[in-house]
Amino acid sequence: MPTPIKETTVTFTYPIANELYSQSSSENRIATAEYTGPDRIFVFVNAETGDYNPADRVLTTQDDGGDVPVPVGSRRVEVTADADPAILGLFLPQKCTVQGQTTITDDMPNGSTYSYNGTATIDQTYNLDDLLHNGTEWVLPNFKPSFVTWEEIINNRTNLLLASDGKISPDQPDSVKQPWIDYRQTLRDLPATFGYGTNNEVAPWKISMPLMPGDI
Repeated sequence: MPTPIKETTVTFTYPIANELYSQSSSENRIATAEYTGPDRIFVFVNAETGDYNPADRVLTTQDDGGDVPVPVGSRRVEVTADADPAILGLFLPQKCTVQGQTTITDDMPNGSTYSYNGTATIDQTYNLDDLLHNGTEWVLPNFKPSFVTWEEIINNRTNLLLASDGKISPDQPDSVKQPWIDYRQTLRDLPATFGYGTNNEVAPWKISMPLMPGDI
């Protein structure tokens, strides 16, 4: 019979970058979060490298995590709130609350606004894909980079322009034609609008593509 989950609440700290998705820690910022959830979990890592595969399921005591057979080529690691609260929080970020969290809202050059966390959450700081266990302890990876780059933004913009080719024809009424003209011009202007390649360049993760006519 599965063992009931023992819930616990623990406060932990973790280093964060100067800014969200930055790779610099020169300001020595520290975040504090509260975790409330299972007091321990069991995960499997690569037996040779210690890498964790995020596709693998996190097991609890209720899942008989300590007794489930270890897959070939893997080893089992127990993660507890007492020994590794930050690692436990990274595996179960939905059970963490950052203390003193604020919301920052930036005015964008195109007249819109973008809101985001003032303090990076644990899963915004570290990538679970890069976490490893060296046989003795967990090794936190480097700070998580932006989930999108300017190169990807440009490529996406180009693909959207190509996808909207042929949407405009001379015999269309202005009510149909003009939104597509405006949409395509916004796409063309996007790099300049958001300062791509300048000192005022907007971080790519803050950029939202314009909505296609009909989606607005």
